[in-house]
Amino acid sequence: MTKTKVCIRIDIDTVRDTQVIPIVLEILDRFDTSATFFVTTGEDMTFRNFKNYLNPIKLLQKKAIQQHGIQQMLRGMLYKQQVQKSANVQLILEKKHELGLHGYHHYNWMNTLQDKKLEDIREWISKGSEMFEAAYGFKPLSFASPGFATSPEFLEALEDFNFAYSSDFRGKEAFYPCINEHKLSTMQLPVAEKSFGELEFEGFSQDQIYNIMINDLNDAQDFFVFYMHPSYEPILNRDLLFKVMEYITSSGKFEIITMHQLAQHIKKGDLDENPANI
Repeated sequence: MTKTKVCIRIDIDTVRDTQVIPIVLEILDRFDTSATFFVTTGEDMTFRNFKNYLNPIKLLQKKAIQQHGIQQMLRGMLYKQQVQKSANVQLILEKKHELGLHGYHHYNWMNTLQDKKLEDIREWISKGSEMFEAAYGFKPLSFASPGFATSPEFLEALEDFNFAYSSDFRGKEAFYPCINEHKLSTMQLPVAEKSFGELEFEGFSQDQIYNIMINDLNDAQDFFVFYMHPSYEPILNRDLLFKVMEYITSSGKFEIITMHQLAQHIKKGDLDENPANI
């Protein structure tokens, strides 16, 4: 029986995310699995989200506060901290996990990409790639857009960088975007399901989230990209994460690989890919 390919995608958005990387790596070691990390570049501007927590309703979302940390957010207001410069990110490479580029200036990217022209987006990706290479000694081979923000201009800009793949959408199948019936050359590997945190915010219980994940895993035809952040799922949803990981690794139905390995499988024709109009 052919096993469904499972990729674990972990997005490093903030300095707080980098601080808990050792804990994440311990969990991956425990399950003897590889993962694909995407690290953002540029200044951590999470403190700009602070206004969201002044709303009493938002304040009740204690996990959101715990994820980012009030202290860390205030520190960001005083110091220009660059996410990619954290020494902990090097631990990912030492453990032989995959590391790709998660954009440039995460906060600005999420909130202003739709207003950017093609030339501006090219410059953003170029700056992010330069910062990535300066920090780790090699050019990024893959990309993931912060906040799944996309636009036709962004997809066209990706064409200049020859990434092996990009992961900028949610969905069940790999595809090559089409713009005005023109098929682009950068393969898209979508995330299959929302993160635990997103599902919690929508009001789902822990048991419901577990069932959603297991049902989606079992329904996956060829592959499933599982998505999380270091400072949320491994820290604030640890028991649920362990439960899902134990199912993936012990059921005998799945093979965990990196997203780069998945892209290679698809390009060799081992799995299907489709064009999709954007």
